[in-house]
Amino acid sequence: MAYQVSDETKKQTAKCLYDFECRKNNTWETCSIERDYPENGLLIKDKCQKSNCSYSLLYGLLSYFSHCPTRREIYQRYKI
Repeated sequence: MAYQVSDETKKQTAKCLYDFECRKNNTWETCSIERDYPENGLLIKDKCQKSNCSYSLLYGLLSYFSHCPTRREIYQRYKI
């Protein structure tokens, strides 16, 4: 079963290089969210599987901020 996100969110995630793999919970190791900063993005504990995601920015040595609308909606809906 895939995680569901709105069509509007998919449209906002137009730069996704991986065909929304994060929605396919059986095939993707979802990045671990440490904290949600509503104005700035999601703080990711460690890097996701895909090293060149268009929506993540390095924060310190091992953390990243994700500005991905799809990942945010998955986090808000499913708390993962």
